[in-house]
Amino acid sequence: MVTEDGPFWELIAGERHETWRLCRALTRSYDEAYDLMIDTVLAAYKSFPSLRDKSAFRWFLSTIGVRIQRRKRWRARLFVSLEEANEASYEMTAESSYDLDLLLASLDRLPLREREAIVLFEISGLSIKEIQHIQGGTISGVKSRMSRARRKLKRLLASDYPDWSNSLATARGIALDHFNPASIRLQEL
Repeated sequence: MVTEDGPFWELIAGERHETWRLCRALTRSYDEAYDLMIDTVLAAYKSFPSLRDKSAFRWFLSTIGVRIQRRKRWRARLFVSLEEANEASYEMTAESSYDLDLLLASLDRLPLREREAIVLFEISGLSIKEIQHIQGGTISGVKSRMSRARRKLKRLLASDYPDWSNSLATARGIALDHFNPASIRLQEL
């Protein structure tokens, strides 16, 4: 039986790993990432008929995911006290490696727009132009945010985790293998 939903699910199947990595990098825990993934797919399904260019599907999903996460954070600020927000910690999961935890904790300390830019580029593999469409602003603004994010990430990792600077290959190799090594370009750190 052929349905009208077929093209959507085919595109989702091709982008599910990249979308999952984006959701995981934007959130603090596996459960939050899972919820964000579901919300992103649902919103994309509802908006799919309005997508004119199917080749822009990754950009379409990334934009939806980033906007949903921003909305969740904005709402959380309205309903959670500052003490609870400051006490929130990164939830360790069984499948997380030590290096991945260090990287995610450092990413979490970056300003939101810088973290989004670096995650969209380095982990999701979006182009600078696509990130500009998602975040708004100019291409040079996106490049500046990514450059600042790289410098801050390097500084955070080196100062908070002295072993990281001694084993840069481990931080690049083992931790980032949990994402997609082919799409990660953190060698510039």
